[in-house]
Amino acid sequence: MTQIIRSIPVYSAEDNVTGCCPVFHPEHYDNKLFDFSDLHFIQTSTKSLMYVPTNMDKVFTKTQADIEASGQGIHDRYLILSQDVSPFKCNHYFMTQGPVKDYPNMEIKGNYLAKVYDGDFKDMGKWVKDFSKVMKDQGNPKPSIYTFYTTCPNCAKVYGHNYVVLFGEQVNA
Repeated sequence: MTQIIRSIPVYSAEDNVTGCCPVFHPEHYDNKLFDFSDLHFIQTSTKSLMYVPTNMDKVFTKTQADIEASGQGIHDRYLILSQDVSPFKCNHYFMTQGPVKDYPNMEIKGNYLAKVYDGDFKDMGKWVKDFSKVMKDQGNPKPSIYTFYTTCPNCAKVYGHNYVVLFGEQVNA
């Protein structure tokens, strides 16, 4: 049986090279099974145009500032799960220590298989297709899928990698 991880991997001070996004360690996520049930999330949304975000920078900056101002930030790890709800809207779930004023609290229950991809965002369709096949092969034909964009575009350029993690709900875990 696969070990189920109940916490998000910790980042060290050495991982904070840019002062923005920490260095991402794909080996801590790839093909691992996570249980998010004990984690706390708040929800926000962005607008999209045919699945391409149009106001993500502004929304993420404000949300992160509100988390910090509330004292609910987590400083040695982070997780923001994104889920397209239509071609024009994406929901985002920020992991926090607890509630943040004016944001809905969210629970994400269950076990989620993680698979790490690296490359241009234009490859997202290929990644989702590949991941959907992986999930189907494991007996999960229509999983709930979340995306973790591990770094902003500027940090991805600095690090030379654009890692994206897809999490799929394991109904048979």
